[in-house]
Amino acid sequence: MARVLGPSVTVAPALPANLTYAGRQVTLKYHKLLSGLGRHPPNSLAALREVLDGGAAAIEFDIQPLADGDYALLHDGRLESETTGFGAVDRTVTRALKALRLRGSDEPPTTLSEVAAVLASHRAPLKVQVDCKEQRPWSEADARRLLKALEPIRRNPHLRVVVGCLADWNLRLLRRLDPTVVVGLDFMLYLDSPVDDAIRLPTRVNAYGYLDDHPVGYRRALPVADYLADRVESLSMMVAGAEEFYLRKEFILQALGDGFNPVVFLRERLGRPVVIDAWTVNAHHPGARDELEAVLRAGVDQITTDTATALAALAEGLG
Repeated sequence: MARVLGPSVTVAPALPANLTYAGRQVTLKYHKLLSGLGRHPPNSLAALREVLDGGAAAIEFDIQPLADGDYALLHDGRLESETTGFGAVDRTVTRALKALRLRGSDEPPTTLSEVAAVLASHRAPLKVQVDCKEQRPWSEADARRLLKALEPIRRNPHLRVVVGCLADWNLRLLRRLDPTVVVGLDFMLYLDSPVDDAIRLPTRVNAYGYLDDHPVGYRRALPVADYLADRVESLSMMVAGAEEFYLRKEFILQALGDGFNPVVFLRERLGRPVVIDAWTVNAHHPGARDELEAVLRAGVDQITTDTATALAALAEGLG
């Protein structure tokens, strides 16, 4: 709970920045800026202030492009998914966006420029992952627009800014235009665990039991671990210089069950310092403690979660 100092000064509750497992620190990344305390809507300015005041070490927020050059902190490309509005986010201007409200709250949607103004003056070490949700291939102008929007936070020496995107083609473009930009890769469009019935890429559950449209999986010709090694190796090289890799929790667990540790393999194969993240590990999920212990034992450096406070409590006594 928050501590009250005198009649008008309130100190925000401390939030866990890391988990300790087997003598090492594993970073907790606050997904969609959520503390897990349920006080603010995801990707909101109030949520940002809460996690900053609470001492988070790593945060992540989603962005979608707006029609007038700014970006909305929204996960989906349709306004009705998360706000009181209706229509395509990329056809909406900032003024119209700010007239809306995030669902279940009185708070308007937030823009990247608002977030940048807050983060530009932040004076504590912090990793900021900007997750670009749009998968449409960007033009050079689109990419330069994003780089310009990120300038205020990238200039802050206290921040480590990482751009994540499922669209590896857009990450490659960013790196061509600015080789200093730090990017993180998630290859779930090419290799994933079949966790739901949603129609998405990859479209096929292959002979090895993974979502993967590559011909190598059309029939079971290799041991599963060898198949996974070949696929993870090739996919890890899609974006040269990627410094972070985001692996779905269920993919890690399935691969471990098949005798292959993708975390160790990536780190050894790349032969350079990288951050490997397991997403999304939430305390309320059935079997969460066992899942958490499994990804920690696998060696992940970072855990993406909506429930950092509860997850830290769940981790007590592990390792």
